[in-house]
Amino acid sequence: MEKKVRSNKERTREMTILAMFIAIIAVLGLVPNGMGGAIGFIKITSNMEATIIHIPVLIGAALLGRKIGIYLGLAFGVVSLIAAFIYSSPLFYYPWVSVLPRIIFGLLIYDVVKFFMRVIKSRYLALAVSFFLLTVIHTLLVLPMLWTSFAMVFGFDSLGEAFIPYLTALNASGVPITAPVEAVLAAVVGATIVIRLIPLYGKDQQPDNNIEV
Repeated sequence: MEKKVRSNKERTREMTILAMFIAIIAVLGLVPNGMGGAIGFIKITSNMEATIIHIPVLIGAALLGRKIGIYLGLAFGVVSLIAAFIYSSPLFYYPWVSVLPRIIFGLLIYDVVKFFMRVIKSRYLALAVSFFLLTVIHTLLVLPMLWTSFAMVFGFDSLGEAFIPYLTALNASGVPITAPVEAVLAAVVGATIVIRLIPLYGKDQQPDNNIEV
């Protein structure tokens, strides 16, 4: 099977789109919202915030493929690491908390989307289910890593000793509520945007005849 050779124009186009998505991630993750955080965090209550920074990663990876997903996941992680120092979030000072889960997240996106595109006929529904599930996976990737930094920052002698206080802190900060909100936002907003952008930027720009929008 012959490997398709891309033209310089195609490579330039891909790099331009990648740069655009990275810029969006940086703006969402670093630009202040005037309430002590970045604009990529939507305030639900005084102590609860839902993030939307992962949505451009989902959109870019779904449109452009696995390699771009890894790059966007890395960008998301690096921006999170920088933002942790800017906005004094010591739990995210550690790269295995802020960066590593985001790279894995970016790696998974394209293949999860392709799987649901094959098994669900409606393209919009397939994207919405993919993005909802991927957002849950992202949360599940971050939380165990966050447990390690929680134990370090608050001076616990072991992860076991930190476990109950960590769960209490997650509950107090509203994670059981914000996590589903983030997943629903990603499903609705992300799927809607991807449907609009597929004809312009999709990796496979010819629609699959077996999939209905």
